[in-house]
Amino acid sequence: MTTVRKFRAKTRLASMIKEPGGIHVSEALKRGETAIALQSETSLNLIDVSLARIEALLADPKGDPEEMYRCSTDIVGLCAVLPDPALSEVARSLCELLDHSSETGRLKPQAVQVHIASMKLLHRTGLDAQASQEILESLTRMVAKLDR
Repeated sequence: MTTVRKFRAKTRLASMIKEPGGIHVSEALKRGETAIALQSETSLNLIDVSLARIEALLADPKGDPEEMYRCSTDIVGLCAVLPDPALSEVARSLCELLDHSSETGRLKPQAVQVHIASMKLLHRTGLDAQASQEILESLTRMVAKLDR
């Protein structure tokens, strides 16, 4: 019968935690929240730019759905610093819609417009979780009707 030997690897993080002169967890969390808050306004401004770009592409008969998709994925990424995930969910839904339309070769402008309207409702409005959920549910119902 073999004997099992256990080894504990010493990680750099474990060593750093034991070193004097660090900061408390609460202070690190405060600093992290401050850094995120500073990025929030920048992200909100970039989301405005992406939404305007999607609208312009949709209004243009030669608008590129792939560019709309890229703008929508940008919104998903920019939402990472925002506290409410609802805007990100709508942007992800738009990505799925655009991906599906590229497979079928048929873009549904009304469905894209519904997504844009939903994102505008969720963007910079400070809605509570229940209101955001209602918008998401309405979007789901509207997209289902447009798929018929």
